[in-house]
Amino acid sequence: MLQLDDVRFGFKSRPDFLGPVSLSVCPGECWAIVGPNGAGKSTLLRLMAGLHKPRSGRISLDGVKLSRVGVRGRAKRVAFMPQATSQSHDFNARELVLMGRFPHRSLGLFESAGDVAIAERAMTRTETLCFADRLVATLSGGEAQRVHLAAALAQEPGLLLLDEPTASLDLQHQISIFSILKETASRDDRAVVVVTHDVNLAANYCTHVLLLHEGKVVASGAPAEVLSPERLEPVYGVKLAEARVGDTEQRWVFPVSKRDADGGTS
Repeated sequence: MLQLDDVRFGFKSRPDFLGPVSLSVCPGECWAIVGPNGAGKSTLLRLMAGLHKPRSGRISLDGVKLSRVGVRGRAKRVAFMPQATSQSHDFNARELVLMGRFPHRSLGLFESAGDVAIAERAMTRTETLCFADRLVATLSGGEAQRVHLAAALAQEPGLLLLDEPTASLDLQHQISIFSILKETASRDDRAVVVVTHDVNLAANYCTHVLLLHEGKVVASGAPAEVLSPERLEPVYGVKLAEARVGDTEQRWVFPVSKRDADGGTS
């Protein structure tokens, strides 16, 4: 669905900041983009959404160069949930989620019964239907975050892009959101790309991981290959250990000490 070929991007002060990145994201896959602050994770996600244009290389959506896909066509196929979402004073939660249906409305500005049903299913999945009539401005940061996810799901995109969707959430809802993303990829056969700082959620809920450091790709592939202590330690600058949960296949990585510049620990 989404193809990146030798993509590079930079800012005026850092023209060679990001890349080269080559990546294929297919339906049924849930990709995590991980790395330290400033690694280029959000920038790469915005490139995938068409909000930045690459300095060189090619980004394709269903075989068509992304820059040639019209705004409405892109909105039907790609949903982008940024790290900072607006908490408008003018809309309640249900109205905001229904905005996700706008690209699919063929006639008029009013939603159909089908649109309402799709929006309510998305709110049920994100556990937000209970405050559907509350103004978004009155919701907590975590509640608003889940409402915006519901709007993205209601959009029914082939490709779902999310920038740190669990940043404001408690532990219960962090797990719930990643379960939804995993289910959206596997059951709904959609492509999902999520930026996250939580390598353990990425390891246990995503099918693929891209590890970035200072704008460069360190590793890409299955979580077990990418999210090992050996791969992560030089990137994050900490000594790590790995553990399994009981007899399950779940793997957890946790810091045990800080690495110094000479490779020692303290």
